[in-house]
Formats: sequence, C-alpha cells, structure tokens
Amino acid sequence: MSPGVRVIIIASAAMLILVTFSLSGQVFPLSGEQKSIRSPDLPTSLSRNETSRESSFIITVVPAEASARPGDPVDYTVIIAPQGEFHEPISLQLDVDAKPVFKGSYNAGVLKPPYPGTYEYRVVIPPQAPAPLTVRGSLAAEGGGHREVVDLVLYITP
Repeated sequence: MSPGVRVIIIASAAMLILVTFSLSGQVFPLSGEQKSIRSPDLPTSLSRNETSRESSFIITVVPAEASARPGDPVDYTVIIAPQGEFHEPISLQLDVDAKPVFKGSYNAGVLKPPYPGTYEYRVVIPPQAPAPLTVRGSLAAEGGGHREVVDLVLYITP
C-alpha cells in the first residue's frame, strides 16, 4: 500500500471516529470510557458491572453492531438513563481498533444533565475506506463515580 493511500485510509478511519452528539442546539464531541457492557435488548436490571443504582446511569448504544459499505451512512443513538437521583456530567472515551489499518483512543467530550438524554449521530463511511474491514470500538462513559462501557462493531463490507 502506498504512503498516500495509507494516509487517506487513516484519515478516513479518523472520520469514522470523530462524530458529534447534539442536544438542544449544543454540540458535544464524542467520547467514552470502559467498564460495563449493556445490551440494548436486556432489561436495565441486567446491566453488567453496575454500581449502586441509587445514583448511577445506564448507557445504551443502538445499534451496537452495524454493517455498511464505503460511502454509506450509519445512524447511531446513544441513550443515557439515570438511575436514582443521578445528575452528574458524563465523560465519554472512545477506543477504536481497525486492525491492521488504524487504532486510536479519543476523548469524546462530556454530556451534561438533565437526563434521561438521547443523543443521535451519523457516521458516514468514507468512500475510499478499505473493505472488508472490521472496526471494533468501546465507548466508555464515566460520571458521578459510576462507569459503564459499551462494545461496538462496525463491519465495512465491499
């Protein structure tokens, strides 16, 4: 692979990662951290690695697994559901691994109350993205002494 193509692929992968959340006209850069995994089809009482429900939150990302072709958009919804009286800011961290093309960690910003909150964002697969390629990510959320992690997978198909 030529150095120019490698730079384009790395920049494209970075574009996949650097998405934004918007709420009430405010834009929050995407971020995350790692701790517990929550499947969107499980009841909230089954969230793993859960700390005290008196003041915590549950983060859900839908879809947690998606497929797309180069040039296609993928729409994601991130849901923050407070448990008890939770009203702290939530820091997000996104770790991405698209071996052998790209690997990185990104501060995705801070989500601020009030909760519950739904944050929607769109990732457009760059037209020059290599396919097939599996992009694995972990979106970690941390706030108020509570931490959760959601594992994400994006399959880029030919």
